[in-house]
Amino acid sequence: RIVTTSWDDGDRADLRLAEMLRSRGIRGTFYVPNSPYGGRPALSHADLRALSSEGFEIGAHSVSHKLLWGLTPEELAKEVSPCKPFLEDVLGTEVRMFCYPCGRYDSNVMRALKAAGYWGARTVRMLSTRLEFNPFEMPTTLQIIPQPKSSYLKNVARAGKIEGLQVFLANMTRLDNWLDLGKRLFDSVLQNGGMWHLYGHSHEIEKLGLWEDLAEMLDYVAKREGVTYVPNCELIRLRSTPGNHA
Repeated sequence: RIVTTSWDDGDRADLRLAEMLRSRGIRGTFYVPNSPYGGRPALSHADLRALSSEGFEIGAHSVSHKLLWGLTPEELAKEVSPCKPFLEDVLGTEVRMFCYPCGRYDSNVMRALKAAGYWGARTVRMLSTRLEFNPFEMPTTLQIIPQPKSSYLKNVARAGKIEGLQVFLANMTRLDNWLDLGKRLFDSVLQNGGMWHLYGHSHEIEKLGLWEDLAEMLDYVAKREGVTYVPNCELIRLRSTPGNHA
């Protein structure tokens, strides 16, 4: 029974997220592009070092947040190779995880990440609770954002995994309420084992006024007996341990 969270784009509002996670004993990974993205205030190098010193993981999110799917090997190398040593110089510690910008990737992207020395990479595939996955195709359980059933269906179809379709069909009545869906999927992990992986973007939480909803969700999953709270890189290790597969 494992809980992990991850947060993309390196917005400075991630500091508010970190405080909410820290106060509840929940771990998280913050995926940061080398260059500020989206024209919003970004985390400074000092912010990144502070987050790392507090036990949060910092992962790479490419150099410029460019879509990687379809790039040539040379273009890929320029986007995924420099961001790892860049962040390691800032942090003074190893950077192990990568997050695909907009969740788009192909086999060439995965090869480039392996060549660059990453342990794994997170996708935007949702409705997953099983610990059986390719480390370079780490799925998630839920995104913190209200979205229609059609978005979940497209996500499931794009992933092509039977698990996602089964969860989609079993939770049809909850898909319109991400809070109810998240609680139901967490309850499933408590009962059956597996992982519960929440991801999102602090700038969307800010824009949509979802801070109170996020607090409710985090309160629901926090400080549960028998649950292990880890960053994304630790999930890679745990999925590789015999006996931990759901």
